[in-house]
Amino acid sequence: MKSFILLVLISIILLGFVPDKKNADSETMRSPENQVFQFMQTDTCRDWADGSQTQATAYLWIPENCQKLRGLLIMCTNVPEHMLVGHPAIRKACSNNNLGIIWCTPSFMNFRKSTASDGRTINMALEYKTITAFLQKLLNGLAKTSGYSEVATVPWLPMGESGHLLMVDALVENNPERCIAGIWIKNNHFPPKNRITPALVVFGSAQEWGQDKTDISSQWNNVGDAYNYVLNERGKNPTWPLSYVIDGNSGHFDCSERLVNYFARYIDLVSKARLSHGDTLNRVDLRKGFVVDLPVPGHENHRVKAYSGISSTECSVPWYFSKDQAKEAQSIASINWNAETQLPAFLTDSGKVAPFSFNGISKVTPIHFEADGITFTVKGTMLDKLPDNFYKAGKNLPQSAGPVETEWVCGQFKPLGNSRFQIALDRSWNSTANYLGIRKKGNNKIREIFQPCGLTLQKNNEGKPQVIIFQKIPDVPAGTRTLRLSAHSDAGLPVKFFVVSGPAIIKNDQLIFTKIPPRTIFPVAVTVAAWQWGRNTEPKVKTANLVKQTFYIFPFK
Repeated sequence: MKSFILLVLISIILLGFVPDKKNADSETMRSPENQVFQFMQTDTCRDWADGSQTQATAYLWIPENCQKLRGLLIMCTNVPEHMLVGHPAIRKACSNNNLGIIWCTPSFMNFRKSTASDGRTINMALEYKTITAFLQKLLNGLAKTSGYSEVATVPWLPMGESGHLLMVDALVENNPERCIAGIWIKNNHFPPKNRITPALVVFGSAQEWGQDKTDISSQWNNVGDAYNYVLNERGKNPTWPLSYVIDGNSGHFDCSERLVNYFARYIDLVSKARLSHGDTLNRVDLRKGFVVDLPVPGHENHRVKAYSGISSTECSVPWYFSKDQAKEAQSIASINWNAETQLPAFLTDSGKVAPFSFNGISKVTPIHFEADGITFTVKGTMLDKLPDNFYKAGKNLPQSAGPVETEWVCGQFKPLGNSRFQIALDRSWNSTANYLGIRKKGNNKIREIFQPCGLTLQKNNEGKPQVIIFQKIPDVPAGTRTLRLSAHSDAGLPVKFFVVSGPAIIKNDQLIFTKIPPRTIFPVAVTVAAWQWGRNTEPKVKTANLVKQTFYIFPFK
């Protein structure tokens, strides 16, 4: 009975459930806490063409029952990736296909410059080689420390959003023979040249970047050029397995549960199609797939068809691995493209609407915290007129019925429900952005919308300094279920913890060990960080420096 209760507890934590949030949907339940990565590798690249150097850390998750890895899903820190790397649906798809997950934070990419220090334009083909070589260096290290030597050689499935669309480009362009597929999230972005590797491109048509400079009532449904580009590329490359999704209800930042499940299903299907028991990837047989023309403005709602390769029409519309994937892509695009646009906004601590000043979106900085110094509230509202800095400022806006709820998107805080959040540091501190968002349901006349907001978490730099005293964590034998952590601040404030790497999660200042993959090399390193945020009210206390400890799990004797 105790074992069962422990398993239930671990499942609740891993799924990100928040006890005090009743009847919440999956999006508002998301959290950065307790995403398990058993192994980590840090290294530095000094080979960039611009003369700079980059330090990156790659974290590796191996499915708990995996005997041999067959591939790696690769993501880097950006926005939705923080959620995607730990999402149960993504992890289930990976587990079912013996895929590990690589999560790089900081990233192995170099975004700083497009020209070298002497003014030369950087050759992107050479830059791609440097990117993949640096990734390989990190993987080589993980192959040694994990016990899964194939980490260094199995194929990749890169997945990225925003700047890390270029990471996906780099891997599929430089190593097409090693890429299971590529997944490009939300921008209408395609690899520069590769028209062989299976691709899933998801376009969020309601782009929030620069939304203040366009007519938001029509900008979101002007998808003709974007979709025609897709059709042209498929027409010119009829053997390219290109799957395509148009999400008209959100833009750059959002990744709804519906899309997450679409990604998970795609990962499952493309892995089953491409992975063989040998060293090479299977070619995709398009005749086993399906095609459909998406129901966007200017296109009729055609039925899903099995691909025959005979009709020229079949060769110039998106292709899908399964009928259900084709129908779901069609369903996602089956919205009222003539709907009116509503606009949520965020409120500052003083109750004023936060200006849309960050390239057309808002940024807020929590100042008023609850007694614990880490819990804060960020509320949303619906605007009845377009803000002063928007195109057509002052224009009346519609509003659909229903609540305005804020949710975690990425970064170092977690949702508590009812627009309350709590700072929650994790392994990506402080190399990732912080975003929250408002998701507002629509109706048959007003479209659903997601509005992002940058969140600035300011460390407490005033007041009494504090030091964390973190008692040494002893090594433990394999099979240990829990371990109590002990640390305190000399300022008398409570200390919190997170697992940097290792097969463990944290609940109520206690380590709960997760199952160790069967081929893991012992001893297994577990690194835990202790933190204390301080207090911005009198008596003020400064944010403490992180204190980390590493201990080892030894084989049971």
